[in-house]
Amino acid sequence: MRQRLLNLGPVQATELRHRSHSATGANVADMPSGVSTLEYVVEVAKDWTLARFAAAQADDFVLAPHRFELCGNTVHRHAIPPRSAEGRSPFDAVRRTRQPTAWSHSAFLSVLAGSDSDPVHYEQEIVEILALDDDDVLAECAFVVRIEGFPPCLGPFWSAL
Repeated sequence: MRQRLLNLGPVQATELRHRSHSATGANVADMPSGVSTLEYVVEVAKDWTLARFAAAQADDFVLAPHRFELCGNTVHRHAIPPRSAEGRSPFDAVRRTRQPTAWSHSAFLSVLAGSDSDPVHYEQEIVEILALDDDDVLAECAFVVRIEGFPPCLGPFWSAL
């Protein structure tokens, strides 16, 4: 896992709005056998997202939403405006795609804990990786942990479907 993050290299604050992962070795030809192209796009999105959190230097870091699309043998990444419909909720904004596509974005879950007589409500920040192609839908999420004065930490991804 750590080796994959090192291969992505540091992400600069002045990054391009559109980048291909072919320059960093994310190529369909390198995909392990038995992995679908949609799963591959999800793995690229997860690797990029983990690298963004690993490179975070401030406690106010916020993950900007991005779309990852398989174009030929490479995965292309596009920044999405956070306030756009696609940036807030990709599946509500996009019903079909021409190629395997994944989105990485932050969201907040309302969580109820405690007991029926004494419920406790809080919001938990998560990162969602949502993916779609002609046949399948995939969803994975990871909890974000924030401690004042430290950059946020991203927990492991879990399948949400």
